[in-house]
Amino acid sequence: MTIQFEKIFRTEDPMRDKFLSRFFGLFNEEVVRYWCSCPEAPYEDLGRPTLYAPGEARGHTLDFTLRHRETGKVFVAEMKCELEFENYRYLRLNGAWQLKHHQQKAFLKFLHLAKQPEVYKVRVGGRQVLVDGAVLIWGAITPEGRKAVIEEYGFADVLSIEAMVSDLRKWKPAAWVEKISQLKRWSNELFDCLV
Repeated sequence: MTIQFEKIFRTEDPMRDKFLSRFFGLFNEEVVRYWCSCPEAPYEDLGRPTLYAPGEARGHTLDFTLRHRETGKVFVAEMKCELEFENYRYLRLNGAWQLKHHQQKAFLKFLHLAKQPEVYKVRVGGRQVLVDGAVLIWGAITPEGRKAVIEEYGFADVLSIEAMVSDLRKWKPAAWVEKISQLKRWSNELFDCLV
């Protein structure tokens, strides 16, 4: 069953949408990890990468290192999942302009690495890893938005959390089903204590 994030996170009740967006933000990186752990997924997650520019002693740690299962190519990946932020402006990737508000040094380094991966030293779990480029992960995407950011920024791929959730619902890996049951149980325990 295909999920549409607008049906979950964009309703007539903005307070609800804000709450659910923040709540989802507590575990949305787990979606990527569980998805990558499935043999059906095109990528596997190698861990969090730290990027070092030439001469830099302290690098910046990003979200994921993805290895493509078929080609063996390795990519640094960063996730942006801003569902309700600024009146849903970034919920679905429609164009390259949506990346412009991210001006943090780590993200700018990630953008630069997409076009010039050879400039950076990348370490994962204390080991140096050669990378072939960068992959952007966004909450939800359109084909036009995906194409625009690939053309402008040079990403090897653009993935969506929305599609990953749909895949996980279809594949139903036991570990994911168990994780969601655990989160639901914990949340219910909290709310049951409050009333």
